[in-house]
Amino acid sequence: MKLHGAALAALAAMFVLCAAADDWRELMWERPVSIGRGVSLRAYALDTPRLMKAYVARIDLAAPGVGFTATERDPKWGQEVAVGTNKTVRVGLSAERQEYTTDFMKRRRAEGKNVVLAVNTSGWGPMKTKPGDLYRWAVSDGVELSYKKNPSSGYFFIIRKDGTADFVAHPPASITNEVAYAMYGNGFVLRGGEYGFPADNPKFTGLEPRMAFGLTADRRTLVILAVDGRQPGYSLGASYADLAEIFKREGCTDALNLDGGGSTSFVVFDDKSDRPDMLNRHPGGYVRKIALNFGITADGDRDRLELERTASIFHSYEFAPVEDTPPPEGLKPFYISHYGRHGSRRLAGTDAADALAELEKADAKNLLTGEGRELRDAVRLVAEASAGMEGQLTERGAAEQRRLARRMAGRFPAVFGGRRRVRCQATDAHRVLASLANFTMALKECAPESDFDFSTGPKYTERLKHRYRRANNVPGGARERKGRYDREWIRPEGFVARMFTSPEAVEDPLSSIRRLFAVASDCQCLRTELCGADIYRFFTKDEIAGLSRAMSAWHYMAQRNSPEFGDDRAWAAQWLARDFVERADGAIADDRVAADLRFGHDSGLGPLAALLRLEGAGDRIAPEDAWQVSPGWKWMPMAANLQMVFYRDKGGDVIVKVLYNERETLVRGLEPFSGPYYRWSDLRRHILGAVQGLGGH
Repeated sequence: MKLHGAALAALAAMFVLCAAADDWRELMWERPVSIGRGVSLRAYALDTPRLMKAYVARIDLAAPGVGFTATERDPKWGQEVAVGTNKTVRVGLSAERQEYTTDFMKRRRAEGKNVVLAVNTSGWGPMKTKPGDLYRWAVSDGVELSYKKNPSSGYFFIIRKDGTADFVAHPPASITNEVAYAMYGNGFVLRGGEYGFPADNPKFTGLEPRMAFGLTADRRTLVILAVDGRQPGYSLGASYADLAEIFKREGCTDALNLDGGGSTSFVVFDDKSDRPDMLNRHPGGYVRKIALNFGITADGDRDRLELERTASIFHSYEFAPVEDTPPPEGLKPFYISHYGRHGSRRLAGTDAADALAELEKADAKNLLTGEGRELRDAVRLVAEASAGMEGQLTERGAAEQRRLARRMAGRFPAVFGGRRRVRCQATDAHRVLASLANFTMALKECAPESDFDFSTGPKYTERLKHRYRRANNVPGGARERKGRYDREWIRPEGFVARMFTSPEAVEDPLSSIRRLFAVASDCQCLRTELCGADIYRFFTKDEIAGLSRAMSAWHYMAQRNSPEFGDDRAWAAQWLARDFVERADGAIADDRVAADLRFGHDSGLGPLAALLRLEGAGDRIAPEDAWQVSPGWKWMPMAANLQMVFYRDKGGDVIVKVLYNERETLVRGLEPFSGPYYRWSDLRRHILGAVQGLGGH
């Protein structure tokens, strides 16, 4: 790789930093890592009482969006089938019903369920030569799965239809209608905080791979524990006593051992690779299909998603499914020209620290209500996570860039085949350089033969985020318009009354509530670091709606294509637009260039979308309508991106399609050649004409 520009040393150091924190699987050995709202992971590497590797998931059963799914009833359930001469059995399971836990997760996610964790549960058998069944009672989504003669005997973990969870022994038939999910366990590990097994029974002292579920005393938190075993030098396995000690460490009072051994499967969806990842290791590498898989869903509820979208341009990137319209016959992709906003970041200013200082000052004078003190504690978490790192990329932002790179390489593998150049530009902001580093590291994994070179510094910052024509980056009249929006839509009085015992505790209520809403919006960008901390809950729905509406109007007006100020916004992108044209022309003439990657800011991408007149992102609307018609969460979230994908046939004809946030996008006022595809000569003329029309040269 070749490095250019003043940031060579900083960028090289950043590669080391990002590599060290690249994988959440490494981080979880040091501390809990969030994989979804209300769901966190922790790994233990123990050497006492013996060598042991354990994986722990903690699920807040009351967290919004947390849900469950499990293997459904077998299609042949209840049918009588012959298993020998004059002998039939009624099918509870069949060999076709077995499924790898990874495949269960893939299937459920393809069905629209955001499964973040999946594990094996009940024991089962036999399966090889005849239909089998689950050992004892089992329920999935309120439907019974087992035909066993004694469905009520044994020990069970249940989730009721109201979302509460518990352990029951010998459940009476009367509770059947209350249960949404049930799975069988072969012995209590903990019961009421004490060992739930005879300490001298060999069944409980044996060292095995294990799968077990635990609950805290308040039944609010489910703890799922998997332990590797039968692997000398790596993990020897666990006894019931070993499980009990780990569950006690996790705050559980009750725990049940489920089907372990070779069935043990602990699978997490990995955003990095965009596929399920089995964390535990199986002896000899043999992975077994499972009869009853159980999945945890998170972040899948519509209400939570809509709430986080109120953050406008502070919203984290949404990885939606993408589809490609087949190009005309004979055309293959050969070059990509890209601009990407940095990934999710911490607040760039001092909002978190200032908000905490205001709350602590009021608290020192005994002017906070009980709810105000809870707010203070929540804001402190954000302030501490941001201290000394204001404006810098978060772990979530780094993961966004890596995933975007992998999706690009997987979607257009022909572009990155062989030894070809990938040219990279970036502004000199640290969060942008870190985004470039994460993106290119992931792309290098997918395209190891590619040569990368990097350019950054003031010259490239001017090109990628050109200063606006007006002073202070704000066009004339915009500040007055912003003040009007704030006064019309934001109502801080009720919020102040709930958080403070006296209105005198807040010098500027409007500034205070806007600052705290920015801190609330930032929590989603810090999801990994905060493990689910939430500040939105301190606002009413009406307050959130007003704050979001005002913020959306301001962001649209300041950076995109409003009737009043859009030409000034587009004017600032003329140097960037010409760079797209010139580099594309060069890549068409030089087959050694695979891609041009540019990394910058919303203040570079928004003007570019306006200049190109992209459908949606570059539309011209009244700012007050932006929150509904052209919201920031959709068109300018963290890691927002524009990609021009170039195709060529054997005759040399070149067509191009525009992807905005990875989706095929049309250009206003330009007739496509076919579907979303444009002739490069037409799009080139459109871009240069737009530059000339804005007074460019």
